[in-house]
Amino acid sequence: MSDQKMTSAQEKKAERTKLFEDVYSGIIPKRVPIKASMTLEAALEYSEIPVGKTLWDLDPENITTAMDRVCEFIPSDTPAVGGILKNPAVFKLLGSKGYSMGQTGYMQHTDLETLKADEYDAFIKDPYTFIVTKSLPRIFENLDTDSPRAGMVLAEAMKAFYDHQAKFNAIKAPVFKKYGYFTPPAGANTLCQASFDLIGDFLRGVKGIYMDVRQRPEKIIEACEAMLPMQVKRGLPAKTHKLGEVFMPLHLGTYLRKKDFEKIYWPSFSKFIHIMAENGQTASLFCEHDWMRYLDLLQDLPENTRIQFEYGDPKVIKEKLGNKHILSGLYPITLTKTGTKQECIDKAKEMIDIMAPGGRFIFNFDKSAMSLDTINIENYAAVIQYVAENTNYQNAGATARGPENNPYEKPDTTVSSFASPFYTNWKDVPKTEIEASLESTVDPLLQSYEDMLYRMIFTII
Repeated sequence: MSDQKMTSAQEKKAERTKLFEDVYSGIIPKRVPIKASMTLEAALEYSEIPVGKTLWDLDPENITTAMDRVCEFIPSDTPAVGGILKNPAVFKLLGSKGYSMGQTGYMQHTDLETLKADEYDAFIKDPYTFIVTKSLPRIFENLDTDSPRAGMVLAEAMKAFYDHQAKFNAIKAPVFKKYGYFTPPAGANTLCQASFDLIGDFLRGVKGIYMDVRQRPEKIIEACEAMLPMQVKRGLPAKTHKLGEVFMPLHLGTYLRKKDFEKIYWPSFSKFIHIMAENGQTASLFCEHDWMRYLDLLQDLPENTRIQFEYGDPKVIKEKLGNKHILSGLYPITLTKTGTKQECIDKAKEMIDIMAPGGRFIFNFDKSAMSLDTINIENYAAVIQYVAENTNYQNAGATARGPENNPYEKPDTTVSSFASPFYTNWKDVPKTEIEASLESTVDPLLQSYEDMLYRMIFTII
């Protein structure tokens, strides 16, 4: 053990990591942890740096300047600048019909139909094969060809995707280290939509999925179930960690009638989250819109599921879920734009008084600051500063309130292993004598490239 004294940033990181270790473990932390961020695009706007050009070239000096300027006065415990960064080069190389860059430099998404209403049976038979052979060519016109050029374009896009990711990570890392942020272990976080949302967002389109709810609900149910092996593969990292999570943005379920939600959306969704929990991967849900109708269902998810709400009644949410799950969100980010500084701080006090008692609470806004025009950054910073300085627990270290003994019928978590003709399990591929002798080296290396393509596909659709 080294006797070298920790730097201020290292001390901050250790303290912040302990906050999240405690809250994720059902222990009252020293104070309320803060998990609030704005997108890189918003940070670039704040420093008056061109958004579009920077998303293309990832200029290290510009990005570092933009991140530094935000991070130095917003004391979030997790990176104050975050979000999922879309790579415009990938979409341009592939000829995307779904994503394009708008005049402001922000990436824009267009609703597409890549699964026809009469193609459910083919999709259900092998969802991944359908996505690769049917959906991708319908999303990306440069893949819609039998020419060898399609393979060349895909190779170019994969190179661009991972180069962009590596470059951005290399720029972020020293900034995050400088400010002592809590960050989960590398590779511990994953991203996965609910099966219903994936169908609606990227396959049937929003209009198509709601038409199917009326006309062919059983096909949606079958499709959601058929997707589970593929979804489980997406959700589980190579190695799980208690500080990691599978992040799930949920937004189409609130437009359903409750009986349709319970019948069509919930079964595969609940099953997936229970499978994740059984394998040590906690779900982190962003419940977009108003989920008040579904609070009783959310009670039946595994303990310590992390749930960020956009809208709803904080008192009711705390009462129903606060003893079992880890809650966040609900603070209206628009108030930082429309209210005075004191009104914003008063709202923070109100939220803390309701949500913090008993633990199991992380402060966050109802959504991220997607662009600079959605917030007043001074008020935004004042709220976070208030929470950082005024939410110490008197009983830190105690066990957080636990759930009442309320047994429920857990879903059957049996799921087939993922397999597809378009996904190679290299351990099953015949080997030469020398390859067999090096199997423990060869197989993981080849499999890592297979998985890189798999991850990219679900990031870009």
